[in-house]
Amino acid sequence: MEARPESSSLVDVSGHAFSRSPVTYRFSNVGPVREASLNLGQLTVIAGRNNTGKTYIVYSLYGFLKQWRDLFNGDQFLAAVPDAKSDCEAILEGIRRTGRATVPTSSSTILKRRQVVAERIGQCSPVLFRRVFNPKRKRFVSARLRIELEDGHASLGPSPLELDLFQGKIRVYLDNDTIVVSMDGMGHPAAPPDLTTIAGLYCYFIVQDLFPTPFVLTAERFGISLFFKELDFTKNQIVSLLQELASEGRQRQSRPFLIVDRSTSRYAMPIKDNIDFTRDIPDLPRETSSLGEEKLFNNIKEMMSGYYSNATDEIRFISKARKDGRFNIPLHLASSSARGLVDLYFFLRYSGRRGQLLIIDEPESHLDTANQVRFARLLARLVAAGLRVVITTHSDYIIKELNNLIMLGREFPNKRNVMKRLKYRPEDQLSAESVRAYVAEDGGLTECNIGPYGINMPVFDVTIDEINEATIELASRAQNTG
Repeated sequence: MEARPESSSLVDVSGHAFSRSPVTYRFSNVGPVREASLNLGQLTVIAGRNNTGKTYIVYSLYGFLKQWRDLFNGDQFLAAVPDAKSDCEAILEGIRRTGRATVPTSSSTILKRRQVVAERIGQCSPVLFRRVFNPKRKRFVSARLRIELEDGHASLGPSPLELDLFQGKIRVYLDNDTIVVSMDGMGHPAAPPDLTTIAGLYCYFIVQDLFPTPFVLTAERFGISLFFKELDFTKNQIVSLLQELASEGRQRQSRPFLIVDRSTSRYAMPIKDNIDFTRDIPDLPRETSSLGEEKLFNNIKEMMSGYYSNATDEIRFISKARKDGRFNIPLHLASSSARGLVDLYFFLRYSGRRGQLLIIDEPESHLDTANQVRFARLLARLVAAGLRVVITTHSDYIIKELNNLIMLGREFPNKRNVMKRLKYRPEDQLSAESVRAYVAEDGGLTECNIGPYGINMPVFDVTIDEINEATIELASRAQNTG
């Protein structure tokens, strides 16, 4: 099962979106992180000083969400949940005979099986960390990720599922207390799905809503946007070398696959995926995604006073200025701020889907303070459009503006006029319940209180207080000596 359906937001059976995830991720011994618990809101903020483990946590989260299905396949599901085998066999038999199957179930059965899957996936975490970080040494042998389901998952989904298998399109949905599976367009009647495939499909169906599809923008995105052409060139050189070795019959002596392995395994999984997305931007289809219809990419146009084009075999940055001030340049000649936002621009325009989890490592990098404030507003608009967002940040400006947006989400007299005067839009409002915030410190994550005035994040306040105290004292002494 390679294809994935368009993700949907976490919505309970009554149709209300969850303000927090029913999943808690518990990390152990991941880089500088000894023990940390993370529960996602619609917007999740992780702040902290350098080298406190913020990137380790979001990389681990991304890696898990990207490959949990590969860590836990159909055979493992049947071994973990043996009573599900009869259901999977009934589905397989119905598909083989008529292309349709129905299996009775109950909410308690689904909940029990979800719990088992969550527990067993955590047992695969040593493999997860090796895949995510590509360590050359045994740095992550004791790293673990545990998945715990909270009470909120009891009223969640499962949502309808549609996938393209090589045998044809398969659909799964819940009709009251019956799981319905149908398949059409079978490429070859003699080659229906096997029991392992059906078991993997069943497992994915009952837990898919718990684990959103992720998209990541790493802190390395600035270098990626600058050198992605060179990365392509290097890749082509490797392919040419392999072809040359093959033509000379020297594969065995030169062990060419070691060349590929050594050249592609240097980077952590999120960085490699970020490289792949940037490299493929010139080839993205020019069809606006469902998320693109929200025109959120226009926020980046406003911030950069320009926009991006992938109409040719390269990415170009084009200013909005007219006449003499107008320019149209290759991306590598654009400012670092423009290069840092190119992936987000094309994600929002062409590939983003509602319900996805967008992870941004240090969104404030290379943005001036005014654009950091604008970016905070963009975060609220992304949430309003149906994305779930996680950021790591050092920006006091982003936090302060998020606090303004949380206060804006409350009701107060003359609110409409106040919003107009302060140039806020309705979609800039954030509810305190939709936001979760943490400080990475002391080998873990400390959850921040979120009250009527926003996020209480002392990691910034301490530094600001110290510099203000120094300013007051030095100013008084300068005045006395003047």
